[in-house]
Amino acid sequence: MPLHYEVVEPLTVPVNEFNENHIAVLLVVGNRYGGQWKIDVLSQRERSGEAAALGTIEAFHDHQRVNLTDSPRYPQLGLDTALIWLLTEAKEKGWRLLIWEDVSDQVPEDARKFTIGARVAFGGDQFVPAPAVVYADEALGTIKS
Repeated sequence: MPLHYEVVEPLTVPVNEFNENHIAVLLVVGNRYGGQWKIDVLSQRERSGEAAALGTIEAFHDHQRVNLTDSPRYPQLGLDTALIWLLTEAKEKGWRLLIWEDVSDQVPEDARKFTIGARVAFGGDQFVPAPAVVYADEALGTIKS
C-alpha cells in the first residue's frame, strides 16, 4: 500500500526530453527527512546535482496507522508511492509508462534507509508501441485505455 502524498510540483517533461521515438528516460530520486519523503523526477541529460526537478511529491505515512518510519520496508513504500504517482501522471497525459527500474541498490547501503532511486521511461503521446512487448504499465495492471 502506498503512502499518502501531495504533489508539490506537477510533472512537466519538456519536449526535448523525448527522443526521436517519443521516449523520455528520467530519474526518480527520493530523500527522507524524518518520516517524510521528498521525491523528485529529474532529467538524465544533466548531472543529478544540477538538474532541476521536473516534478515533485512529498510522501508520508498516515499517523493513524502503525508508525512505519522505522520499518525496513519504508524506503520501498516511498518507491511504491512514486510509482503510483507516475502511473497516474502517465495516464492523465496519455503517455505510457514503459520501464520502472528500482536503482536504490546503487545508493551506499548505510544511506538506503533515507535515499531511494528509480529509472523510469515514458512513451509520449506519439509513442508507437512495439508489437508483443509488455510495458511496465501493462505488467502492473494499468493498461492505457
